[in-house]
Amino acid sequence: LVAIQITNHDDNPRLCVVTSDGGAYPLCIHEDDVETDLFIDPRITLENDDVIDEHVVGSYGEGWYSQRPVPSLGGGPGYGAEADSVWSIEEDLLEAVANDNVDLPVLDIGISHGEKARGGAF
Repeated sequence: LVAIQITNHDDNPRLCVVTSDGGAYPLCIHEDDVETDLFIDPRITLENDDVIDEHVVGSYGEGWYSQRPVPSLGGGPGYGAEADSVWSIEEDLLEAVANDNVDLPVLDIGISHGEKARGGAF
């Protein structure tokens, strides 16, 4: 997990995850979820050219990766249901991020979070 200063976005750096494919993805917290579980923020997409070494302003160690099934009206894991990637962190890491003024927005995604988070149907 790293803090990245995203150009043309926020004044403060954003907490991001760097995946094994080399991509950097801004993270967020879901309001109705555990605050130490972090999800990819669907509102911001970074291209590889958007992030260079000079934009990385802090490092915050590791998050434990898992997947959580997206609520749906049928199916489930193994039946074609979608799943959100989740990175779980310790509470002290959450405090360190806040103390360093690194942005980690809280999204109110509600029950139909797949559509609402993407700006779709309300």
